[in-house]
Amino acid sequence: MDFSRLVYIKNINDETDWAYKEYPVCSYFPLNFKRGDGVEAHASNLPKGSLIILSQKPPNQSKRYLTHVVELCNEHNEDKPQWDLGPWGIVRWVKICWIADFSNVEKMPADQDVMQAEWSWYDTKAKLLESPSLMKKWDSIDNLRAHLQKIFI
Repeated sequence: MDFSRLVYIKNINDETDWAYKEYPVCSYFPLNFKRGDGVEAHASNLPKGSLIILSQKPPNQSKRYLTHVVELCNEHNEDKPQWDLGPWGIVRWVKICWIADFSNVEKMPADQDVMQAEWSWYDTKAKLLESPSLMKKWDSIDNLRAHLQKIFI
């Protein structure tokens, strides 16, 4: 995995279980974005080849966990014909580069322990790893990427 392309972190919500746990490494799936103000433009502007960390808090867990690193596979105009009008109808196709071991939650990387900063996980948009809140802790994107490389091996 080319960590220089690790650019974003995204909140994932699933009210029933871990989202996307059924997909193994190297598989492809449509990453959903919930419709809302500015989400269509945001999802459209995520560049092909970028890597995104997925963070989620499943039901009955008190912590958020880093569960996947995915790569955006297409330009937005290739994905847009597959969008629908449903609440989660905005999608970008991704490939799994790394996935947590869902059978052992205690060994999964906890978001707060790894990121060591709040990164505004409250909505569906992917957040830049170079955000002020993360850079306040890590000083540079290179420091953060070096740290994350030790986690996502």
